Amino acid sequence: MLLAAIVAAPLGSAGLFLPVRRRRSDSGAWPATRRFLYAVIGTVLLAAAAAGVLRLLGASEHNLVVGIAGLLFASLVWLPLTRRWSGGAHLAWTSSVFLFVVYLTYALEWTFNSHLGPASTIGGVVLWLLEVFAAVLSCAYLWEICDALGTEHWRRRITSQTRLAVPDRDLPFVSLHVPAHNEPPDMVIQTLRSLLRLDYPGFEIILIDDNTDDEALWRPVEAWCRRHAVKFVHLSDWPGYKSGALNYALRNMTSEKAEIIGVVDSDYQIQPGFLRRCAPAFADPWIGFVQSPQDYRGWTEARYYRRLYYSYKYFFAVSQPSRNEHDGAIFAGTMGLIRRVALDELGGWDEWCITEDAELSLRLLRAGWHGLHVDQSFGHGIMPLTFEALKGQRYRWCFGGIQILRMHWRSLLPGRPTRANHLTAGQRWAYLSGALQWYGDLLGALFLVFLLAGAFNLATGGGQLFRKLTVFLVAAVPVLVLLGLVRAIALLRRGTGATWRDAIGAFFIWQSTSLVVARASVLALFAKKAAFLRTPKTSEKTKWWEALRANWAESALALFGFTGIGAALSKYDQFSGPLLAALLLFPTLGMAAAPVNSWAARRAALPADLRERRRTEYRRDRHSFAAGVATGGAVAVLGVAIAALALFFTGQHVKTPDLVGPAQGPTSSASASVSPSASPSASVSPSVSPSPSVSPSSASPTPSATSASPTPSATSASSSSSPSTSPTASATP
Repeated sequence: MLLAAIVAAPLGSAGLFLPVRRRRSDSGAWPATRRFLYAVIGTVLLAAAAAGVLRLLGASEHNLVVGIAGLLFASLVWLPLTRRWSGGAHLAWTSSVFLFVVYLTYALEWTFNSHLGPASTIGGVVLWLLEVFAAVLSCAYLWEICDALGTEHWRRRITSQTRLAVPDRDLPFVSLHVPAHNEPPDMVIQTLRSLLRLDYPGFEIILIDDNTDDEALWRPVEAWCRRHAVKFVHLSDWPGYKSGALNYALRNMTSEKAEIIGVVDSDYQIQPGFLRRCAPAFADPWIGFVQSPQDYRGWTEARYYRRLYYSYKYFFAVSQPSRNEHDGAIFAGTMGLIRRVALDELGGWDEWCITEDAELSLRLLRAGWHGLHVDQSFGHGIMPLTFEALKGQRYRWCFGGIQILRMHWRSLLPGRPTRANHLTAGQRWAYLSGALQWYGDLLGALFLVFLLAGAFNLATGGGQLFRKLTVFLVAAVPVLVLLGLVRAIALLRRGTGATWRDAIGAFFIWQSTSLVVARASVLALFAKKAAFLRTPKTSEKTKWWEALRANWAESALALFGFTGIGAALSKYDQFSGPLLAALLLFPTLGMAAAPVNSWAARRAALPADLRERRRTEYRRDRHSFAAGVATGGAVAVLGVAIAALALFFTGQHVKTPDLVGPAQGPTSSASASVSPSASPSASVSPSVSPSPSVSPSSASPTPSATSASPTPSATSASSSSSPSTSPTASATP
């Protein structure tokens, strides 16, 4: 079954990225029948391909039938849930989930059959539990991918062709709230000018200057607002951060006739058609919020900013449409509109959460309101212009996401809608999986510990650490890892329009922030308030070593990783050496990308106004925790070192167990027992045919240097989850 899955999963995933011909109508009886037929035909072809490979490998007739039957069953059982997907999306989902399930079953059984001693068996079980969690996260990402790229019949998607026409007399009055903190006055005034140009019959603008500590920054804005009839307030020592400022505007400055509240960040340039396009959606009395994509400017010239732009675009191009289809879209704050009566009913913005916008959307959906995502973007803001500012933003997003999970996890558990909780199964899954995906980066750090321990144990002649390798594990692990990487990068390219080079760069921008996200995901479980990361001062004349110093924790882990790769390659004559080195390469490059991206961001060319903003970006950190980066990085590096050493000392001097050849069937004559003193030319028992089913350890010279060496065989799912995104995935498109 595992061999059948190893063959089917790459072929099934390839079908997801084939060009799709758009048809005039994807609803009705015939399109549904066509999708069903394509899924069945594709399943038969996948099964035939897997059967052919199993035949070539000499699998027994019984095992061939079992493997193909399992693959067919896995495809057919998912047909009801994937009926709106294309055949390619169905095959990608079912074959990949089949591989996860069969691999995890095989790995657990093999962990116990390896007989490596109590300590190593416990370590193997811990590794397996991490693999299970990683598989769940990977399935969450994969569902989103298949839903976004494979859905042929969209029920709720609002594209540029969707009609939302409402007469001017019926359009609601909108109050636009613009919070600002330590922003350049010229930039804020440009945003206000763009808002005054909106093509809409009834709206007001409120500028809330939130605790700006330099009077020279907010006084020019105040004077401009006075001349142009824009409401303005400067708050000093006001609590609640951004949500506190928005609550002040809602309760003290908003016009009584306002039915809709809009939020626009102070760095956004808004297109005139924003309100006229989005406000008509509120004609449905149960629509609580409408969110349009957040877009950015100033990214086209520099390679680093292009890649950063595409890493941002993933969420609004892939994640949000998929979530919206199940009424699980997130209200992302800026470029969003919210119904005032709904906001008032819920008591306004919650000031305890640093991602108050996403938290509010969950409360709205739970109260029975609905949300909508609009595909078209209507405003362009400014991305974080230094890598350190990006890390601070990712830290804040992750911390806020875990805060939401801590506060509302009971509402997200499976169950029927009630009067107190109107969330459907799709909405619960959207928000629960979105929060859990932040732990993909922490999971990646833990797998890095296992990999480093295995590499150094192998280099020093230690025995198997957690699980002996077989040909099946050696084949399955690279397939799982490569599938995750290829899917993530291909999806970035197809979903955002990036080139292959920029898609790979965007993917490694996700990975280079993984350490700070991992730290936030742990601290948010215990801390009530976030300790914001400090953004250091930067300049275009910065030295290369300053990028290393600002990201020294990631640099140290990258050094550990390259050392581990060298240690693994010292055993190049064993299967485990090159495999460990290959598995270590990806997380090591991810850590090494942090100082590289920091250097690229500091040196990237920008227009004059954005250059000045980059130089003063550190001033926009409302609260800095001066030792945050250093302390968190030190703890992370020290923790990896201690954990690796602890794992290293549990795997010495173990006995080589007997192995079986699963492809031939577990008969009594199919075991290949090798004496510890066997020479490299030792032959296998005559009763076992020299097929791929025979473990490579059958020719290993000593128990301490077997090819079944210490590798955690499934870092697979952690590598296949991205942008914690995300969106890890967390990652993480």
